[in-house]
Amino acid sequence: MGTTQSTTLNDDSAGKATSGNYGNKGDGANEWFNWTRIADVGIPSIGATTDASASGNGSVIGILKYIRGLFKAEDSVHSSGDFGLPSLGVRNDSLASQASASGDYALPAYGQAGEAFVTPTPPLSNTQAGAVALLESASTALVASQVVKASAGTLYRISGYNNNAAVRFLQIANLAALGADGTVPAVVLAIPAQSSFEYVWPVYGRRFSTGITICFSTTVATKTIAGADMWLNASYI
Repeated sequence: MGTTQSTTLNDDSAGKATSGNYGNKGDGANEWFNWTRIADVGIPSIGATTDASASGNGSVIGILKYIRGLFKAEDSVHSSGDFGLPSLGVRNDSLASQASASGDYALPAYGQAGEAFVTPTPPLSNTQAGAVALLESASTALVASQVVKASAGTLYRISGYNNNAAVRFLQIANLAALGADGTVPAVVLAIPAQSSFEYVWPVYGRRFSTGITICFSTTVATKTIAGADMWLNASYI
């Protein structure tokens, strides 16, 4: 192989076995090391640190060091020409868990055609196996406002009806309770007179860090509470 090697078994100082752990069986001038070195085709001199050049052959130490080089440490920097191993997964038609607990190692799941499963989920949410469990906030009468969630959450869909004969501005505020008139909303949607509406935020939803409060306003940029003309249904987590 013609590769210069270390004269010890020590790869690092992170608690792995070193030549010292093996006594006179593990250093570069004693029995164990020399036995593995003699396995090389060229039989190098005692304690040598270079393999004799021979195609397809090498000492046990050289082979082990080569195999070790195939594995990369966490956060190691990619280099052109790096070697690696193919990743195998498990066909998983039912999306059953491949691990017994959160934090365990598990094999990746693949579909019937060998495709990798990717389940879109919000970055900050409560999820259930492979799906998002949505909650519903529904009106029971025409209202001017509705607190969808009085704490942080993610809004996925709103639908409803504007029962007023004029356009109304549906305002969504990042608040746990209805704000005062003059409050600046996070989202504004124009709802035509006496019309149904539906808006969807797919995949990741619209994240609110404090709360989700919705109202009808007669003005666009700030809240001016309108009458009880809104019917609303909201899907959120």
